[in-house]
Amino acid sequence: AGYWNPAGLATIESRQLHLMHAERFSGLVDHDYLAIARPGRRLHGLAFGLMRVGVDDIPFTRLQDPGRPLGPDNRPLVASTATSADYALYLSGGHRLRPRLAVGASIKMIYRSVGSFSAYGFGLDLGLRYRLTSGLSLAATLRDVTTTPVVWNTDTTDRIQPSALVGIAYTTALAGGTATALVASRTGGEATDADATQPLNAGIEYWHRGLALRAGLEETRQAFGIGLRPHRRISLDLAYLQHDELETTYQFSATFHF
Repeated sequence: AGYWNPAGLATIESRQLHLMHAERFSGLVDHDYLAIARPGRRLHGLAFGLMRVGVDDIPFTRLQDPGRPLGPDNRPLVASTATSADYALYLSGGHRLRPRLAVGASIKMIYRSVGSFSAYGFGLDLGLRYRLTSGLSLAATLRDVTTTPVVWNTDTTDRIQPSALVGIAYTTALAGGTATALVASRTGGEATDADATQPLNAGIEYWHRGLALRAGLEETRQAFGIGLRPHRRISLDLAYLQHDELETTYQFSATFHF
């Protein structure tokens, strides 16, 4: 919740440990996330999270003979490799303003490294959740509210533009289990397409006796997943995401309640 929508922390009832690992594009990009959350008093939920997104072993090449042009007898050689990685440290809190309304915020510190270059940044994300009626909820997240600056050791500064994610979800009892359907749209940042249309995400989930089946669309890409509760204090999730131009993505996560 600290990453997706910190307002979700307002409803946690126990301490939680969340671990996630994703192999994006068949291992080209590694995405890891660790978070610890607990209920609070003044803030009804608190969380600490650490995320890493990285590409390892990026090859840097040179010609066998730099003084000659590229040719069949002067091919590129791998001279060295480097890693590109983004780290983000989150401190998040959620609070119930009213029985139906919860808000939250995440302060984040960003560290980026590409070879010998590095950068630091600080940002703020805000979240909101509102229960419209029984089973129907609205949620919104505003990321990088202050146009997050990322300052490099080369005396240059990048800025992450604000973006907003708004979604609505409906949950109901179905065939002895629980079904949830949701739709969401993202705008700002780099989410807007060239034709000015907004990306639309949608998904469905069905829980029955400790097993969940999931399907969805991230823009035009299909996603499928399953969830398991082998114990009342343990949740396991596996997701698969297709991509039109790159390889598929697999994501595994586990949540422990204690």
